[in-house]
Amino acid sequence: MSTKLKSLFSSIKTRPLTKSEKILLTLLAIVGIAYLGNQYILVPQDEKIQALQVEKYELETKISEMNATLRREDDIKKEWELLHRERNQILSYYFPTLDQAQIIYLLNDLLPEDQVEIADLNFSRPSSENVSEMEVFNMGISVPFTGDYTGIEEMVRAIELSPRRMMVDSLSLDRSADNQLSGSMSLKVYSLEGLAEMEEEDVIYVQTAENPDQGTLFSSFDGFVGATANGGTSGTAGSGGTDGGVTSGDGTTGGGTSGGGTGVDGGTTVKGDILHSFEWRNYDFIPSHELVRGQAEPTTIALDGKYALRLEYNILGTEEENRAMVDITSQDIELKYPPTDLSIHTFSFSYAPGTVGVRILNQDGDEQFIPVNEGISWLGWGRSRISLPGSVAEYPIKITHIYYEMAKGRDDFGVLVFDKLEAIYPHHVDYSYEGTDKEADKIFYEVKPGDSVSTISRDIYGTLEYKNEIMRNNDISAGDVLPVGKILVLVKR
Repeated sequence: MSTKLKSLFSSIKTRPLTKSEKILLTLLAIVGIAYLGNQYILVPQDEKIQALQVEKYELETKISEMNATLRREDDIKKEWELLHRERNQILSYYFPTLDQAQIIYLLNDLLPEDQVEIADLNFSRPSSENVSEMEVFNMGISVPFTGDYTGIEEMVRAIELSPRRMMVDSLSLDRSADNQLSGSMSLKVYSLEGLAEMEEEDVIYVQTAENPDQGTLFSSFDGFVGATANGGTSGTAGSGGTDGGVTSGDGTTGGGTSGGGTGVDGGTTVKGDILHSFEWRNYDFIPSHELVRGQAEPTTIALDGKYALRLEYNILGTEEENRAMVDITSQDIELKYPPTDLSIHTFSFSYAPGTVGVRILNQDGDEQFIPVNEGISWLGWGRSRISLPGSVAEYPIKITHIYYEMAKGRDDFGVLVFDKLEAIYPHHVDYSYEGTDKEADKIFYEVKPGDSVSTISRDIYGTLEYKNEIMRNNDISAGDVLPVGKILVLVKR
């Protein structure tokens, strides 16, 4: 076989390659190498480069979007707070659950019993209906009544202005023989049960008036002297008391109130005018910048009268002025000449490093922030002097705001209660308040999403038995939704 191959190759005639053929073969090899290199090296690299450029562009686009988002951080915070506030406001319109006890408790406050007689309340079974693409639970209530036209009108208006979502579904009236109206009213109450995170167990806290000083049938007679709780005697108007404390013209003890009198056994004469008793129900909270949050509302923790002002504040001291202010301009508090002394009473649950003060306007309309206390160093009620301008030329002046302020770089949150803004003539009296509990320490708690009175009591104290205490100390009624960010006062145990 090998012999045949040799003979075959030997029969093929060969010749040396010419110079041109060598050049052509070299060029052919170069072209082949170039083609293969382009096909298997350059083209994949180019495709990879293009893919990386696309990826780079996408990443640069994402970076630009993130930078734009970071530049809008303040606006986003404002939008979030606005949406959060709207959410809490919507939740506050509804009952947490369709609990008959809560509904009866609310209706008992709303319906005018003196002008309308209500025989009973008939509840239907809970049902549901679609409201703005949401399934909302509701319950029907039938209210038969008898009364005059004015009382029935007030009853319907009270239902319309109810703090919880309640609607008059139907109303029927008939004239009775004694010129009275009788009829029946059908109501619908709504609940967000299942749509919002709320505690199923709610305590019905019934607020009662506490008055340790019991009166007597004979106290209205001139010259009557009776025993008081502290072992002294109470006097009649204008005569003062005999407990050796600070007495006012009406014979009561404690802070200076309007009216004059003569104290006995070491008492001090006090003459004052109550400029504002804080019985007002609507206050406006004004922050100095967006990182100051809080609210102002009435509270029954009052020194004088039924209500006082509760200021909740949460201050991040990022600016030169970090104030949580309460607008009392509508009270038109004007001083036409300099008082000998001006004071405000403040209830503190805990020591605080901030400054309490008032904002005034002089007759030229120039504003001035006057510090009252640089730091809260007491627990319970305390009386603070307000040093107003002494020059008569600056009067009349108006007191427009009460504020709590933190220095730049410092943060704080908590609750303060204000009562009894009083101008004193001619003496200034420092006194302590009897019965103030200075032993129990207080702590502040900021409500978080999903919190309720029950969960807070369980998480903080490990038991549900302090729910009523939390509601009482923070003026919370049964069925109230705790807005996120609300600051509660809790007893430290």
